[in-house]
Amino acid sequence: MDMQNMFDMIKTRETSNILQAPGSTYGGKFTLDWTERPRNVLLIKKLNDIKTENALIQVANWLHKEHPELNLIVEPSVAEHCQGKLPFVHVIPRDQKHEYTRTVDFAITLGGDGTMLHLSSLFPKAVPPVVCFSLGTLGFLMAFQFKHFQHVLTDMTAGKVSLMLRMRLFCSLHQPDGRRITVDGKEVGDRQVMNEVSLHRGRYPHLTAIRCFVDGEYLTECVIELIVSTPTGSTAYSLSAGGPIVHPSVQSLVMTPICPRSLSFRTVLLPPSANIRLQV
Repeated sequence: MDMQNMFDMIKTRETSNILQAPGSTYGGKFTLDWTERPRNVLLIKKLNDIKTENALIQVANWLHKEHPELNLIVEPSVAEHCQGKLPFVHVIPRDQKHEYTRTVDFAITLGGDGTMLHLSSLFPKAVPPVVCFSLGTLGFLMAFQFKHFQHVLTDMTAGKVSLMLRMRLFCSLHQPDGRRITVDGKEVGDRQVMNEVSLHRGRYPHLTAIRCFVDGEYLTECVIELIVSTPTGSTAYSLSAGGPIVHPSVQSLVMTPICPRSLSFRTVLLPPSANIRLQV
């Protein structure tokens, strides 16, 4: 198995002509057009699941045979577990996750929605095109059936597919004086999240008062728990709390209260460029 760091031997380059300004109000579908043929493919599977493990081995062997020019990348734990079955795969070390963004041309997920969310967490900045095969329990984000993987991946490598762009939320945590919040002496870093940010009291037994600001303007004060979600996340926790289902092409932020005490506070849809500040 090649355990050499992938980022030492792969040249960085732009892989597609997909451009979109942050805060754009149009999501929609885009046509993928590779400026160069893809070379590096990341395969992510559902954890501790024999069904997706067998599927990953099947996909990897097919890609290695039909597209030998591709470098197949898996997570270190998968490489260690499948060492004898996949001797040709590559890994990026656990302490170098930031290299996924620079290295990967497109990704393949095998599992359910949770697998897709895990893949999203590996990319603190831009996420490459992702092909999702449904092999899990929930499949809101899974576009393809696994039995068609050969046809789908052939089209993907040839650039004969359309893409749907999905927005993510940027979240940072601060003290009232602007300093970063720390846990066990370490600063809590920024996060890019695909579904939602949930502000709740946890183990604290009393209700929490939250002051809400949008683009610096005071919106309301509520004694509730609160969810801010993307259109993708509108079918997750927000939906369970009574929020609307929002099509991913309708770029927006969904602010959903959880069991509000006020009759006047209902779900609010905000523009995707809105800066939301929640003060506790």
